[in-house]
This record gives sequence, structure tokens and C-alpha cells, in this order.
Amino acid sequence: MFFDIRYLLFVALPMMALSFLASSWVKRTYQQYSQVSNSSGQSGVDVARSILRGAGLSDVTIQVIDLDLSDNYDPRTRTLNLSRTVAEGRSVASEAVVAHEIGHAQQDQQGYFAMRWRSSLVPAANLGSQAGPLIVIAGLVLSAFTRSGVGFYVALAGLFLFAGVVLFQLVTTPVELNASQRALRLLAENGVILPEEQSGARRMLRAAAFTYWVALFGAVLTLLYYVSLVLGSRRED
Repeated sequence: MFFDIRYLLFVALPMMALSFLASSWVKRTYQQYSQVSNSSGQSGVDVARSILRGAGLSDVTIQVIDLDLSDNYDPRTRTLNLSRTVAEGRSVASEAVVAHEIGHAQQDQQGYFAMRWRSSLVPAANLGSQAGPLIVIAGLVLSAFTRSGVGFYVALAGLFLFAGVVLFQLVTTPVELNASQRALRLLAENGVILPEEQSGARRMLRAAAFTYWVALFGAVLTLLYYVSLVLGSRRED
């Protein structure tokens, strides 16, 4: 029960392969376009300031952090956190990353429904990812040793908790895709990118989008695996 070859073959190995592919694609694309200088000659921080000013987001604070490819927007403090390489870089890659995160800031300012929904799902996703699998296993063990229906319902509760992870990823994907669409528009509207540079920025954002699809696929695949275990134990009873 604690080692299932089906999990290894149909969940773990496929997800390891897809995660490696997604990570490699992002890193390779970022490295490629971090070598392509942007036409404006502005650093990532300068680009951020230009876009924030043009988009009416002057209340957003910019903070430089020392973790690579960890750029994010924090809606709680309205802070744009830029990794040092992005903040100091004068490349198409830096422009794309900065604009994507500002896309989230714009979503926050405009009260974008999906973003607010995602924020409200964070506690459920954290609880589901940590407690859901443990409760499913506990229910299956209880069912195996007691031969009662109680174990099934315990495992079912674990399934519902883990479903919160799937729902979070399901909402996250359109939020991220929308931020990328906004990024390309923000870059063009604020005059910090030339038309010939847009294809590079689009490739950067497309590579990043693949990671969100992989995360969603992994959550769904894992949930289906747990469902098969729970329903299988029910038939055995």
C-alpha cells in the first residue's frame, strides 16, 4: 500500500519527465533571451518603473531579491519582487519577466475575479497538499484492518481535501495566462519594446505557461490515482 508500482509508472515518472522538460524549457529560453539586448537599453527595474507609471500603478513597490527566477508579485503588500538578474538585466528576457509580474499587479488593481479566487484558495490548497494524501492513506489502512465503511469515508474526506489542490491549479492556469497576455500589451503600450522583440518575449511567456499546465496535469493525475485507490478499496469491502 505504501509502494505502488502504478503510482511510479503512471504518476511519478511521467510527472518527473514533464517537470524536467518544463524546467529545462524555461531555463533554456531565459538563457537565450537574456543574451538579447532590449532596444530601450533599460534595466529590468527601469522597465518596471516605466510600465508601472504608464499603467497607473505607482503605488506598487519594487524590491530586488537574490533568488534567481523567483520573481513574483505580492498582492498583500503590493510589492513587485524582482530577482537581481532580472532587475539588473537589459534584455528581452528581463522585459518579459517584469511585464508578466506587473500583469499580476494590474489584475490586483482591477479586482480580476480569478486572481481573487486563487488567493482565497491558498489555505485550502496548502491543507489539501499536506493533509489530503495522509488522510487518504489513513482511511485505506483503516478500511483494510477493520473491514468497515468508516475507512472509506475517511479516505473520501482526504480526496475532497486534495481536490482543493486541483481547484487551485485549475484557477491558477488562466490567471497566469491572462498575466502573460497583459504583459505583451503593457510592453507595447508603454513603448519599452519594439515589434521585432515581441516574438522573443512571447516565447519566454509561452515557456513559462507550460509549467502551469504541467502543474495542473500533475494535480489531476494524482487525484485520479487516489480516486482509483479509494474506489478500489470500496469494491473490496
